[in-house]
Amino acid sequence: MPASTSIGVRKLARAVLPLCVISICAVLVAQHLTAEALRALPDQMRGLAPWQWAAAFGLTLLSFSAVAQYDLLAHRHLGTGVSARNARISGAAGIALGQTLGLGVVSGALVRWRLLPDLSLIEAGKLSALVSATFVLAWGTVTAIASLLLPAPAWTYWPALAVALGAPVALIVLFVLPRVRIAGRSIALPQLSMALACIGWATVDLLMAAGALYVLLPQGAIELATFLPLFLIALGCGLVSNTPGGVGPFELVLLTATPWADPTPLLAAILAFRAVYYAVPALIAALVLLRPLTARQADVAPAPTEISPRSEVGVVVQNGGRFSRMGVSTLALWPTGGSLVAFADPVAGNPAAGLDHLNIAARQAGLRACLYKCGPRMAHAARLNGWQVLHIADEAVLPLPDYTTNTPARRTLRRKLRTAAKSGLVLRQGEPLPLAAMARVDAEWQVMKKGARGGSVGRFCPDYVARQWVGCAYRAGRLVAFVTAHRANDEWCLDIMRHSVDAPDGTMHALVDAAIRAARKNGAARFSLAATPACPEPASAIWRWAALHVSTRCGGPGLRQFKSSFVPIWVPRYAAARSRLGLALGLLDIAQSIRIPSPIEERDTSAPHDLDEYYEVASNRAA
Repeated sequence: MPASTSIGVRKLARAVLPLCVISICAVLVAQHLTAEALRALPDQMRGLAPWQWAAAFGLTLLSFSAVAQYDLLAHRHLGTGVSARNARISGAAGIALGQTLGLGVVSGALVRWRLLPDLSLIEAGKLSALVSATFVLAWGTVTAIASLLLPAPAWTYWPALAVALGAPVALIVLFVLPRVRIAGRSIALPQLSMALACIGWATVDLLMAAGALYVLLPQGAIELATFLPLFLIALGCGLVSNTPGGVGPFELVLLTATPWADPTPLLAAILAFRAVYYAVPALIAALVLLRPLTARQADVAPAPTEISPRSEVGVVVQNGGRFSRMGVSTLALWPTGGSLVAFADPVAGNPAAGLDHLNIAARQAGLRACLYKCGPRMAHAARLNGWQVLHIADEAVLPLPDYTTNTPARRTLRRKLRTAAKSGLVLRQGEPLPLAAMARVDAEWQVMKKGARGGSVGRFCPDYVARQWVGCAYRAGRLVAFVTAHRANDEWCLDIMRHSVDAPDGTMHALVDAAIRAARKNGAARFSLAATPACPEPASAIWRWAALHVSTRCGGPGLRQFKSSFVPIWVPRYAAARSRLGLALGLLDIAQSIRIPSPIEERDTSAPHDLDEYYEVASNRAA
């Protein structure tokens, strides 16, 4: 059969199959109805009380408010840049028309494409497919839990148990393996926070939708606990059938799953439900379609690293972040999963203005507001505003005017420098950069460390290192290690550190010492050795265990020992969010972005890279 004929047959089957399903269900439903029941339907619908209609409309509004969140989550996952307002409106309209017309993925994609002219049809299709897939998976999880906890048909027990046991495994997989490779392409799976959010919003959506039908039934006709799993199963059958509004399977399940002495009240309630939950939202969505949504101008400011008090803020640009200006405040904003993270302290403006700025930006984006690696003043302002604050790291900072290795406290550093010098190590800095040799050292280092972290952690990229200070270490004419440093304002900050397996003891100490001296020569007032994990509450056994685990995974005690040899000033850095749950989810989003980053080829390689704050340094001997 020719390919064109095969495609035509599949399209015809997709169009005819829903009609066949409706016809079969109509025949089966008719067996439960009598002529008297059909004649009584109009009177039954007129008998619905005004409060029932009002309650159904109110619950429908709440359901669609939750529905709109699906699209917002999908836009954030795909990085479309669409504002939260436009994402919600287009999503609610797409779902309202899609569920009424049938073929929800296709019709929903066309609606989103019409309302969001900045998106291509392919992007709109991806959005529609992602929303449909995540909703079906969330529906399955919610239905399984409801079927296990509430009275449900006996045949649902084993499928529900399988889904309920598989859901936590799936969530763990999303956290451990957020990206998969299919046909040579790296595909980003929904992040754990997005999956949890989808389940949460789906629960609200489904409960409100079930309530909208339940309030239209005669009082006492069926217990809510019995009705809820039946409604969810009927809704799922309608989704699978792909008929407009699930017509046919939805009615058949509700009629046959529980014996109704008189089906007339149920049919009247379903007809009223279809008017309230399907027809009215579809009409409103059709009116919305008359005019595409206007794109809002993003509050993006150019990367102001030259005025920033901390040079590391430029890392957000590589990670899909931006510099956002609002009034006197400028923040480095970094979206991670379901959180909008303000990285470090405000680039400009005071802490109070920065908090207001972050709150507004997070609310507009539909994300949780979170602070990461901010200083004591910003943390204090957050705590005064009722935020939950956690001491997560200590940054090693060196005042440069008084820096010297000739002090008793730095005797370990002097010994490492002497060892490196005796090994015949030669240090070089500046152009031209040995990019091929640096790539080799980076590859060797990644083999030793089982890959490189990302997110707020720097990775080697030729375009990037060409814009930094770079120090290289050679032995017998062969490159064995290199370091890079951010340069901004009057501060330099240690960034990427790489070494080969045969780097002599003291190599990384010598390179960092060279970077410190170069920063002082160029007029910088301080040099940051970046941060190491801290124990938030040393008196707590749980926090000590957690801090030890994080420290071990991020370089172990050797990392802090390495930095301590320079005798820095340890400055506490904090994370903060509006609630304990928000803080936990925010840190989870950040950890996931650091642990398994996006492929480097998908990043803006012309932008500053991330800090290497958690890398193991040098060899075990050097550490």
